[in-house]
Amino acid sequence: MGGRFMLEVPATVTTRFLVATQARTLPGPGRLPDAIGDGALAREAAAMLASARLVVEPVARPSGELKARFHRLAAPPGRLGTVVGARRHIAVTAAGPPAGQPRSAQAARLAARAVAAAVRGTVADLDSRRILPGSTPPAEPEAFALGHVWVSVFVALDPGAGARVRIDTAGLHRFGLPEVAARHVAFGDVLTAAHLVRGLAWQLVAEHTAWLRRGHRDRARGTRGERAVSAADVLRFWGTGPPGRACGDRGAATVRLGWTGTDCPDCRAAIELIPATRPPAYAPPGAPTPPGDPAEDRWWRAAAEAMPQITRPAL
Repeated sequence: MGGRFMLEVPATVTTRFLVATQARTLPGPGRLPDAIGDGALAREAAAMLASARLVVEPVARPSGELKARFHRLAAPPGRLGTVVGARRHIAVTAAGPPAGQPRSAQAARLAARAVAAAVRGTVADLDSRRILPGSTPPAEPEAFALGHVWVSVFVALDPGAGARVRIDTAGLHRFGLPEVAARHVAFGDVLTAAHLVRGLAWQLVAEHTAWLRRGHRDRARGTRGERAVSAADVLRFWGTGPPGRACGDRGAATVRLGWTGTDCPDCRAAIELIPATRPPAYAPPGAPTPPGDPAEDRWWRAAAEAMPQITRPAL
């Protein structure tokens, strides 16, 4: 199906959390290993702290970059104000090779939760642009799923595309991948497009992780430029589907991969999810939306039927 789509593999990826607190004093760094607790993730976090792959440090004065990340957070005004207007901020940052993901990101989030619990603070995930719910005692599940606030999906009006929207992920870049986007989406197709973006995100992370675990250290790799995204892939994004791709996956929409612009500060470009019926040279970034294409309309209807359905429970 289609040609190869080339992806750059970064040498290092970074995961960023920020703890906001009204506390006047902060605990010393020596208390953190004990605050993290026991378990495999706690041991991973302790090892990362010892090797400086995980750094926990107070923010004396927010930089311009950090302030810009503040304003990218998606939260109700009250919760956003809790983070932006806090008396103290503590940065929790993990950096290392992408082969260490997602484990290193999980360990970093556990450390951020432990710091927040110690200072009665709030954790902001600067990569997924989300403010995390509190957890007392601090806890981080061993099982990993992208939908557990690791990757967010945002919907916004598509500039220059008329009455259409654009859907973007936030958080994939910390796993060594570009973000995923769908452009020129009609209002009636938003849920379907969000499903497709999540399913494609799961596919990309699953194959990228498997490729790295096989020992590859190349700075570029090829992947399928045209592929089927199934309802099962969407469920896997949420951690509720079968763990691997099954030959019998039914209900799928064929999409093609392309490149488009992005406002992600850590990405050069985003992977665009393109309906398979759309010509390869369709609409560079910023181009106006063409008149409705009957073939593409049929593609969206078929894609909607292939994705997970919302049903009413039987009474």
